[in-house]
Amino acid sequence: MGRRKFWFALAAAGVIGGLVGIVLTELMHFIQHTAYGYGADGVYTSFREGVAQASGMRRVAVLTLCGAIAGGGWWLLKRFGKPQIGIKAALKQPLQGLPFLTTVFHVLLQIITVGLGSPLGREVAPREMTAAFASAGGKRLGLEEGEMRLLIACASGAGLAAVYNVPFASTLFILEAMLGLWTQQAVAAALLTSVIATAVARIGLGDVQQYHPTNLSINTSLLWFSAIIGPILGATAVFFQRTAQKFPFIKRDNVKIIPLAVCMFALIGVISVWFPEILGNGKAGNQLTFGGLTDWQHSLGLTAVKWLVVLMALAVGAYGGLITPSMMLGSTIAFAAAAAWNSVFPAMPSESAAVVGAAVFLGVSLKMPLTAIVFVLELTYAPLSLLLPLCIGMAGALGTSGKMGFK
Repeated sequence: MGRRKFWFALAAAGVIGGLVGIVLTELMHFIQHTAYGYGADGVYTSFREGVAQASGMRRVAVLTLCGAIAGGGWWLLKRFGKPQIGIKAALKQPLQGLPFLTTVFHVLLQIITVGLGSPLGREVAPREMTAAFASAGGKRLGLEEGEMRLLIACASGAGLAAVYNVPFASTLFILEAMLGLWTQQAVAAALLTSVIATAVARIGLGDVQQYHPTNLSINTSLLWFSAIIGPILGATAVFFQRTAQKFPFIKRDNVKIIPLAVCMFALIGVISVWFPEILGNGKAGNQLTFGGLTDWQHSLGLTAVKWLVVLMALAVGAYGGLITPSMMLGSTIAFAAAAAWNSVFPAMPSESAAVVGAAVFLGVSLKMPLTAIVFVLELTYAPLSLLLPLCIGMAGALGTSGKMGFK
């Protein structure tokens, strides 16, 4: 009977993850369309294009509002809510669970602020929400500690699978990043929840391909480039993570964080007048590099500015993921480097270089190299022939990051 309850809980977590993915994605899109005034005509417009069409004043106003919600919302949560428990902390004490109402409020703040243009990722919100449901359900079913740990980890992966349509990458994410465990039971549980979550999410969101890259061909020059850019990206990703760990400036329960957040996000809005692509989680920058829609100068500019605004958001207490921001940093660096390479060596597709860069930077910065490779392949529908440059680049990056003490 106990085994049946456990597998029922896993299947239920997959269904809930899919539903959470649908609701949070639609909520974020509604906020984006309302804030920046696009999409009312029913014609598909990407967030990047919607922001670019909005006036500079509107961008500044929306980001100022975003700062007020971020600063005020998380101050209220820290001041009056129950102590917040992250997924990694919950896995260490799975029977303790996640505080449900606090997590719901925390998740909504993330989705609202990312929808308004916060430069952080959206993937943590559905992961935390699904994990909170799974934690509450597992307690009711009376699951033991090991089962609860596996359930919470799988629920977290289910949320990721639902919003990005990446069942296999989410399976690896559960095993590599959440559990560090590769038993037969863990693999089966991870596959079950990720596949169910993806299938349910597709009912509401469709079988969405997140990116539509062009010219993802492979040649010998790309292999050599991947071998050289890998260590460079590995070192850069370590530096990015170390800079990101230094924030926020002051504790989130200090009321001074509210005006600080308003000012900082207003400044991000001002920067977006010249660089609209830095708003949102980073998908806009990846769309440009994966599609070859920019040049190396603009790509380098996006690297510097995106890095800056991510740190600015973290500095004033905003929460969010770093998956897509990390991908954008890696893709823009690699795209610019590819232009320099092609001016000296035999030419290769800069778009393929950008995809390799995105995966390598993500894999090192979030310590999930296998997940990152498959994640990028599933997001882009890239040919499997890209696996070789991806693996070459990742190997060099991991070697460099290991020597820098980033393990």
